[in-house]
Amino acid sequence: MESTGSVGEAPGGTRVLVVGGGIAGLGAAQRLCGHSAFPHLRVLEATARAGGRIRSERCFGGVVEVGAHWIHGPSRGNPVFQLAAEYGLLGEKELSEENQLVETGGHVGLPSVSYANSGASVSLQLVAEMATLFYGLIDQTREFLHAAETPVPSVGEYLKKEIGQHVAGWTEDEETRKLKLAVLNSFFNLECCVSGTHSMDLVALAPFGEYTVLPGLDCTFSKGYQGLTNCMMAALPEDTVVFEKPVKTIHWNGSFQEAAFPGETFPVSVECEDGDRFPAHHVIVTVPLGLSTFSVGSLPGLSLSSWRLCRMKKYSCVSPRCSRE
Repeated sequence: MESTGSVGEAPGGTRVLVVGGGIAGLGAAQRLCGHSAFPHLRVLEATARAGGRIRSERCFGGVVEVGAHWIHGPSRGNPVFQLAAEYGLLGEKELSEENQLVETGGHVGLPSVSYANSGASVSLQLVAEMATLFYGLIDQTREFLHAAETPVPSVGEYLKKEIGQHVAGWTEDEETRKLKLAVLNSFFNLECCVSGTHSMDLVALAPFGEYTVLPGLDCTFSKGYQGLTNCMMAALPEDTVVFEKPVKTIHWNGSFQEAAFPGETFPVSVECEDGDRFPAHHVIVTVPLGLSTFSVGSLPGLSLSSWRLCRMKKYSCVSPRCSRE
């Protein structure tokens, strides 16, 4: 069975489809829905809920973030911070000029207390020493942005190579050396959260410096990060988001006609797994944070080479990773 999924809509006018109802897709829809040039807008979400990887659960007497945890670099140049402020989701401290002007270099602040697996507390001096080492190396990785070539392909490989040279010069006892390595490993894991990756080995070294480092002390949502996407959903016209519509194939550069829109021809047709088809003049594809090259290459009708060229073609790929929020 085939259906346009747009029964009841008036014919005529530019039709735009957004694939994905995460924060990137909702943000795109929010920007377009009030524009007179785009009278017909739909967001196709594969699951039964909006928000993507932003999900807050209430348990254990508080809020547990299943996905995104904090706003990284909360200042005026950060669109997530701007939206959160607009919707009144942040407190006075988070909104203060003082907090917004703090230069962190894009690095997460040190914990006030750290513990080893044994339960013993770890010296703050030792943690600070490892933080200086780790973040100093992170800053060095950004210097390869315009280099003709890089010593290794990935950020992870570079960090481990440089740390290995430092470890060779350590003169402490074995237990202290192990503790230092454990602290460094924690910083690796934290940087994976910031960069939206399972491993820093998956992050290319050459373009790492492209990401904008914003000022501001990182902050959280007291009532849950999902409050942001809930507000974004509420701001959209009713029925803008179509749930449980996983996309199977996007047919590009065609001349598609649909019975529901007689006399109209569309360059794009989005086919869902249930057989429904949505014609469109423009399609914005938003993808999950950290989408791997393997999964990109396996998408129907989308090769890895075409993915690399996506920004130069007639469609858009949007990910919230781009500004490191």
